[in-house]
Amino acid sequence: MTDSADRPLPARLAEALGTAYTLEGEIGRGGMGVVYRARDERLQRRVAIKVLPPELAFQKDIRERFTREAQTAARLSHPNIVPIHSVGEGGGLVYFVMGYVDGESVAARIKRRGKLPIEETRRIMREAADALSAAHALSIIHRDIKPDNILLEGTRGRVMVTDFGIAKALSSTSGATLTGAGVAIGTPAFMSPEQAAGEREIDGHSDVYSLGVVSFQMLTGELPFSAPTVAGILMKQITEPAPDIRTRRADVPEDLALAVSRCLEKDPENRWPSADALRRSLESRSVSGYRPTGTSFRGQRPSPATRRPLAGGAGPAERERRPAPGPMPAARGERRPRDYRGRRPDELAIPDTGEPRIVQRVRGQFASWAAVSLGCMGINAATGLQHPWFLFPTFGMGIGLLRSYAQLWQAGYSWRDVLTRPPAPDAVETTMVKGSSALARQLPPPRSEEFGIQVGAIRQMQGDRLAILKLMDRLPASERKLLPDIQQTVNGLYERATDAARTLHAIDSNLGGEDLAQVEERIAALSREADDAERGRRLNLLERQRQTMVELRSRRSQVAGHLESCVLAMQNVRFDLLRLRSAGVAAVLGDLTQATQQAKALSRDVDIAIAAAGEIREAMRP
Repeated sequence: MTDSADRPLPARLAEALGTAYTLEGEIGRGGMGVVYRARDERLQRRVAIKVLPPELAFQKDIRERFTREAQTAARLSHPNIVPIHSVGEGGGLVYFVMGYVDGESVAARIKRRGKLPIEETRRIMREAADALSAAHALSIIHRDIKPDNILLEGTRGRVMVTDFGIAKALSSTSGATLTGAGVAIGTPAFMSPEQAAGEREIDGHSDVYSLGVVSFQMLTGELPFSAPTVAGILMKQITEPAPDIRTRRADVPEDLALAVSRCLEKDPENRWPSADALRRSLESRSVSGYRPTGTSFRGQRPSPATRRPLAGGAGPAERERRPAPGPMPAARGERRPRDYRGRRPDELAIPDTGEPRIVQRVRGQFASWAAVSLGCMGINAATGLQHPWFLFPTFGMGIGLLRSYAQLWQAGYSWRDVLTRPPAPDAVETTMVKGSSALARQLPPPRSEEFGIQVGAIRQMQGDRLAILKLMDRLPASERKLLPDIQQTVNGLYERATDAARTLHAIDSNLGGEDLAQVEERIAALSREADDAERGRRLNLLERQRQTMVELRSRRSQVAGHLESCVLAMQNVRFDLLRLRSAGVAAVLGDLTQATQQAKALSRDVDIAIAAAGEIREAMRP
């Protein structure tokens, strides 16, 4: 990074600092700026100096906001927070001087060692939560908790959290959530769902979620959510429940696994109430009254088509055979914990059907009461009895039903929840988009026999398509009129994706009998035989077969790339619609229009690739 006179950044910074500090070398750099190690000449101590990217420092509003946020963060005084000594600007640069941490970041340690020991992870998580608790008490939200911003000092590895206030300084000024003035605001892999959805007002629950992602990575060496594009990662942050950490590392204690799981709840209200509550739980090694909800952001359960199998190959069918997790056992003589509405965790637990058990229980009682009452009335009418004896069992069972309804009402539900039964997990769902006279086509679950190894991609596409139609269904009519091509686009994308998947499965079937290496071996063996007319004919056939197989492999790669592009295009449309709910139609309309145009162009490319692959497959037939 140089100025107009091609002067290097260190020279410009040294000039801005004057004689107060002496630069000793660069420590690291990223989207938020460059960090240098320096010596404080007045106090004779080593410090770190972080410089805001020069392309941002030229903007007056960013400089002012950055300075204010740094001054606010300088109020933080905690053993696990890197202190800020001063903030300054000069020579077109904005920088702040902070304490120097002699050690490595959590990111560097994960890269060097992979999975971290359980007790080391617990300690890092606890000390980081303590630091966040102190910041949140002063209404300071970090907004960019990630392994690079958690430093480990000295041989003990004391946690030092850094970069408070920088993300807010940039995002609040630029008016963007993910990008502003060419710099990333936050890190998608560690963003909370509310950040990913573009909400401007976030609180400490967001930092708790990000710490949960960091903890998941420390324990497993992997991120809970990954995708080839930023939009794909952000959409998973919003919609996909976090995997059970014990499916990736079986020796994680239950209390620590539940602590991480509660951090990663999509709905902020389901997470830890505060970073300090998380710290206390880690110290006591106890997580009581909590079970993962399995909900997406805003409390919606993901549709069956988008549910991911557990690691290790456990798919939905296998999960259904497993016993559902029961309530946490209470100690002898101890009452089961209840929430502020008086509901027990076992009553609120959500099984695979997607409903709280208390609603299911009352629905079952109501069904039994209705069946008995109608049966008794039928018997009374058939026998011609004048005595209303059937009222006794009706009233008797009704008392129990009314008692259960009182509990239902106290838990925050009503008769509407009882009488409106959601579809079963394996039911075929349909969606009517308001303003459209056509019902969305019913889609049966994709089968491996039809799509082969691409069945997972089609399942993903099916779930995304259904989610998009539901999002469109919830939009006001005025906004829906601005997006007339969405339904047609996603239906077209899905059709092209299924065509591509079928083509790939057919190609794999054609190539499965004999691979290219075997054909090469036969050609080599035939070339060594005596030259005659039969040998020439057979050699010519084999060479033609080899050429066709090479072309078919090339076409397969092309079609596979188009299928992946279809999946990503559908994800982009879904993500932009999710952003629309927070940012508004004016902010997202351009992105959605571009996404639909790209999807239409992609559909044409897929048609051409499939047709070409089909011609080659025909040539391979005897």
